[in-house]
Amino acid sequence: MSVSAGVRDFRQGLAGYIDQDEPVAVTRHGQTVGLFIPVRRDRTADVAAYAAAAKKARALLASLGLSEDEAVAEFRSLRDADPGVNVGM
Repeated sequence: MSVSAGVRDFRQGLAGYIDQDEPVAVTRHGQTVGLFIPVRRDRTADVAAYAAAAKKARALLASLGLSEDEAVAEFRSLRDADPGVNVGM
């Protein structure tokens, strides 16, 4: 294991450590206190799932005779009618 970082540096640079392939020894006062092992995911499956979901959404909208803009407008009007509902937009 050739990469090591102090706790403060590791915390501040976490995004960069996540993107690398090499494990990181996290140290405090020169002593290793933990190991961070980034996990590489195959994003091909994620992209394929999003593409399939988009295809299903387009087909559903078409079956309802709605455009994407109309669906978004309806979503917003429903959200605005009931501000207590958290719909994440």
